[in-house]
Amino acid sequence: MLPNHPEENTLDSTLRYMYNALRKACYTLVAIEFKYKGTVWRVDTPEEAVRLRNELQKSDRAHIDAYDEMDESAAFWTPDRFTDVINGIGELQHRFLIAIYRHKPGAITSGQLVSILGLRSEVALAGVISGLSKQLKQIDIEPTRVFLIRVSWTGKKKTRTFILEDFFAGAGIDLNWPDAWERGKGKHAVEKPGATSPKKRKGGQR
Repeated sequence: MLPNHPEENTLDSTLRYMYNALRKACYTLVAIEFKYKGTVWRVDTPEEAVRLRNELQKSDRAHIDAYDEMDESAAFWTPDRFTDVINGIGELQHRFLIAIYRHKPGAITSGQLVSILGLRSEVALAGVISGLSKQLKQIDIEPTRVFLIRVSWTGKKKTRTFILEDFFAGAGIDLNWPDAWERGKGKHAVEKPGATSPKKRKGGQR
């Protein structure tokens, strides 16, 4: 049982007495109303009005920051930058990204990636991921702009799941990735916009 606080009991009694007295005198207690961006909000005290308005403003700033971040991410993934990634990473790292993409809309686990990529263990997968991170940084791109790793626990068991960053995947779709790369069976199959294919040499040789 919580200890009694005489001052709180006295305050409660005073407020209750005041409320009953106002009702008997036919007074009406009116809530405080204020309008914020076209919506009317109603609270009981000036302190609550200030607190609520601050929370509304804070929420608006959070939404604005989120939209700004989305706009920046959309602008970041130009066709040229996406192609630089595809042509700047190793084939195994590329297959790693394709495996994640093919598993959409859900997330793929590290165990599934080991099987799909034909690796011996998750230690080998960690090497692929480490290599990809280094290759991306060499072209001044943070790995989190390309893929994300989520860790969850079930009891003592840890599960890592992987997803592609939405705007990276969207830029790839615009360039018909990964289908174009898989048809080309190698790097440079996804060409930059405006790039021309190598012409055939005379005599039918390439």
